[in-house]
Amino acid sequence: MVRKLNKIDKDPKLLPNHLRDINPIRSRFKQLSDMNKEMMDKKNNKYDTDDYLSDLLKVLKIKSTVVGVGGAGNNTVSRLNDIGLEGTETVNINTDAHDLYYSNSDKKLLIGKETCNGLGSGNDPFIGAKAAEEDVCRVENSLNADIVFITCGLGGGTGTGAAPIIAREAKKKGSIVVSFCTLPFNSEGSERRLRAKKGLYELSKFSDTIIPLPNNNLVNIVPNVPLLTGFKIMDEILIRSIREVVSLINNCGLINIDFADVKRVLQKSGKYPSGLIGITESLGSASDLITKSKLAIRNPLLELETKDVDKCLVSVTGSHKLTLSKVDNIVTTITNEISNGAQVKFGTAVDPNIGKKIRIMVLGRGPISPYVKAAIDNDSQFFNNLMN
Repeated sequence: MVRKLNKIDKDPKLLPNHLRDINPIRSRFKQLSDMNKEMMDKKNNKYDTDDYLSDLLKVLKIKSTVVGVGGAGNNTVSRLNDIGLEGTETVNINTDAHDLYYSNSDKKLLIGKETCNGLGSGNDPFIGAKAAEEDVCRVENSLNADIVFITCGLGGGTGTGAAPIIAREAKKKGSIVVSFCTLPFNSEGSERRLRAKKGLYELSKFSDTIIPLPNNNLVNIVPNVPLLTGFKIMDEILIRSIREVVSLINNCGLINIDFADVKRVLQKSGKYPSGLIGITESLGSASDLITKSKLAIRNPLLELETKDVDKCLVSVTGSHKLTLSKVDNIVTTITNEISNGAQVKFGTAVDPNIGKKIRIMVLGRGPISPYVKAAIDNDSQFFNNLMN
């Protein structure tokens, strides 16, 4: 029997506003469940209907927002928008009207019109923070999501000063906050390094997971590439990391990893926000699978201790020819790299456009970035040693 589509099936926007806009997801679920219970009691119905389940699926759809803050963050979000990112909303926030105009995102916010006059923050994080506070209501209204990804560069003015304010407002609304931030090259000087440390400390306060990506590590891995290429590589790393996490949440695979699994890994536990992410692609031979699986869990850009992982998600994407033995090889290799007591869950998905490649993504909770620890502990000497 084919079920007739109701109005909400045809247009999910017809869901009542108080259900579409509620955050977080638990509240939306409870509201609709209570409404359904009242209807069931009136009709003396003991079972859930397809209409109710259809409505529920729309209410439970995970809302995610990617926010680019400052010049570096705007560049990342613009690239994400250019390549296409389904199932999420993108927002660019800046104090510089010129940069914001030429960026690409679903929504744009020019913050601090009185403070900055559209001319930027002048590399001053205090001005960046003041600009965000000036427009805090507009910022808050743009953050209606279950999970908010923030991307920025630390060491300048707008990203360093405004990103923590944006993270704070997202946390107030019950969102999980995942922050990706780049740290300056050592050659950019001690003043920029100091600003980055303070910005990392402030951003860590309001982030569940934080992934600092030091530009210096890129120098160690690919020292001979042109400067512009180096920035593009770092941008690509940020883009792929965000895109893969969003895809993991929104898409159902053959063996599925759901939002509850992702939430358990991303949510903050303890004084320091942790976070490990690694993405690699293998050509599928036995030796290459092992090499690329180890590379995913031992991301050389992050400098993390893999044995500290206590929860781990492994996502494997391949063609319809992906075999169980290859998946098992990948998961076993990664499991051997982390502690024996770690909880591991894996999922698989089919991508018809991936060809002969196999994509491996690892999300882990537990390892604390030494940069985050040094920033929170206010250990300037350790932070400077890491940056050198």
